[in-house]
Amino acid sequence: MPNGCERKEYGPHSYLKENDGTGDCTYGCGCWAGPSRSGGPLGLDPIHGLCPKNLLEGEPSEDENHDYEAVVMRRIEALELRAYKAEEALKKVAPDKLELARQLEKAKKELAIYKVTVERTKIILGSI
Repeated sequence: MPNGCERKEYGPHSYLKENDGTGDCTYGCGCWAGPSRSGGPLGLDPIHGLCPKNLLEGEPSEDENHDYEAVVMRRIEALELRAYKAEEALKKVAPDKLELARQLEKAKKELAIYKVTVERTKIILGSI
């Protein structure tokens, strides 16, 4: 890729748990994880995300922020894709408002027919 923008491969975070179960990422990215809480630099996922300091392929960038930004952008792209897929799945499951209005109108007409039928049946039965 041009301008040194090759796509690097990053691995997951790695934690050595201390006595209380909390540990810092062994790669030194600033993330930490414990039994009930986790955290780290803004934009990084300390549990399921990639670690910008755990390069599987490629060389570390001279600018330390470049790898961090690359991992955060991949996370944003993945979240956008998940949101898009969820919206598409929702569209397939949930009918739109116009379709719901049509179904409601049809049900109202059927109900009106049944009400007339019940009233006529009452009149006929009352005259017997």
